[in-house]
Parts: sequence; structure tokens; C-alpha cells
Amino acid sequence: MSKGPGIIEKRIADLFAATRDRALSVDDIVDNAYELGGRKPTREQRLSATRAAHRLLRRVKERYHHAEKLIEGAHANTETAFGRKRYQDQSYDQEYWDHFHRDPAQIEARRLLDYCDRIGNWGHTEPVPGKPGYFRRKMHFWETTTVRKRLLFHPPDVPVQVWAVSIDRNGIAWFEAEITRVTERNIVVRYQGEKARLDRRSLWLAWAWWRGVCFVSSQSGRIAEKLDRLWWSRFGTSGGGVPPTMQVPLAEAMELLGVSANYTREEVIKAFRRKALRAHPDQGGTAEMFRKLVEARDRLLAAIGTEAAKPKEPSYAPKGATIVYRTVRTSSRRIGSKTRLLS
Repeated sequence: MSKGPGIIEKRIADLFAATRDRALSVDDIVDNAYELGGRKPTREQRLSATRAAHRLLRRVKERYHHAEKLIEGAHANTETAFGRKRYQDQSYDQEYWDHFHRDPAQIEARRLLDYCDRIGNWGHTEPVPGKPGYFRRKMHFWETTTVRKRLLFHPPDVPVQVWAVSIDRNGIAWFEAEITRVTERNIVVRYQGEKARLDRRSLWLAWAWWRGVCFVSSQSGRIAEKLDRLWWSRFGTSGGGVPPTMQVPLAEAMELLGVSANYTREEVIKAFRRKALRAHPDQGGTAEMFRKLVEARDRLLAAIGTEAAKPKEPSYAPKGATIVYRTVRTSSRRIGSKTRLLS
């Protein structure tokens, strides 16, 4: 078993390190890894390159988290050596930091972080829940997204899908926009025949606005909560009632299904199926319990611009056919014992 990255993984690492403004398909990765020059890869080459790419990204995350532990260890060593904390009296301690940077654990951590920086990592600050005025650094790495059964590897600030979101009295509606160009600072999309230039970082962290239209790049609970709050701030107190798709409060639907605050479509479907097994009338539940679960599922999915899959027609039904079930009354006459089977 290999104990380190091979030539294929090294080539993929070089490709990731040189890419910052576009998504990479499996074809891009396998072409670079095997130096095919545009020739069609074999199935084995595609599988090998895809696994190597996943392995590389997993290794980057592991090295980053290991570096964090080494840094904490270096701080502990320095604090023990000097007998004082790193931020004593809220002043900069030059002697402390000089010793810290010479610590072997910190030197190794810096080497690991340099490797992660080369492949790609992105960070931003966010508020700490429950601690007003406190912020924390959150790191992001290369992401994988499947769009129309096509696997894509991309930096977190390079979207592979963008939606225009309409917010009016009738509710929140999502419309897909076409990505035409990615620059260092902007994402250019085509929407309703016009090109919209969106701020790249704003679109990544939350949303971007263009001529009064809101654009988002992820279908997640975090975005749904922001859009829901925006709708209530605009129309919640103006009268006219709540749209049918927003009758169930978003927080109540999330609690009922037990999904996370930043839920995805897959998480909602999985949670619904798990809860429905216990709530279905055929499994000891009640029709009312099952109805509430269905409403919660539909509410959460509508909030991120999607819906549950429609039930599939029976395989024996021709396309477009209407199936009608009729009760057939059979004869009550019993077959005598002398009846023989026809050979």
C-alpha cells in the first residue's frame, strides 16, 4: 500500500495549485494526471484520477487540522517555558513570540500550512453564536459538487450554479441563471437575456445583488434563513397574509424533521424518510403526524428552491396512460374435487 502521494496525485496537486478561477471536471483532472493531451481516457484512468483527487483533498484537510494541533502545542510549550499566557496584559510580548516561532512544533506546522496554502484554502471570519462581539476564523477547502450527474471540483468561491431569487408579496421564487465568466473579483451570469456582474466574495459568503435582484450560489438552510428573514422584514407586517408555501415557520419545520441550520436537500429527504417510518399510519403512527412531516419537508425544500421527487408511475403503465382500478366480483361456485388440470 502506498505511504505517500504518487506521480498521479502530484500532478493533480499541481493542477489544483494553478487553478483559482474555474471548476475542474473529472475529464480535466484525468487529462492532466495522465498527460493524455485530449485523448479519451479509459474507465480505469477516470476512476484512478478521481480517487486520487479525493485522496489529495482529504490529505489537505488532515494536514491543516494537524497543523492547528501543533500550533496549540507550541503555545503550550512556550507558556510553560515563560510561565505566562500568550496575551498577558493585552500587550504584544516580543520575547514570547520569538520563542514560539522557534519551537519545532510551530516550524512543522508552518510547513504543513504552506502545503495547504499551495493547494488552496480560503478563510473568512464569522460571529461566534451566543457571544456578541466575538468572531472566529472559518476555513474552507476545495469542494466537490455534482451538477446534472457531472462531478466538479471547485474552489469554494467559484460557484458551479447560480440562482436569481425573486422576493415579493407572493413569496420567494428561485430561477436558475447561467454562469458565463469567472474573474478574480466577479462572477458574470446571464439572467433574462442580460449579463449581471456579481461580486465574487459576496456571492460566496451570502448573496450578491444586481439591479434589485438577489443572486445566490447555494441551496442551503443558511441561505433559506436569510431569505425568509428578508421576506418577513419586507412583507410580514404589511398585511395580506402569508403565502401558502410559507405557512409553516421555517424554524418549526427544521425542528420537526431534526435537520441542521445549514441543511441541504439530501439531508431533508433523508430526515423525512427516517421520521416517516415511525409516523406513517401503517407503522403505528397517525395520518396527522404524517401530514405534518410532509408539510415540514415541503416547506424546507421550497425555501431552497427545490421540491421532493414526484412518485414514479408503475413500470407496467404506458406513458400517458391513466390507471383505473375496478372491483371485480368473482363467482362463489366452488370447483369440484373431480376437476382435472388440462395437460
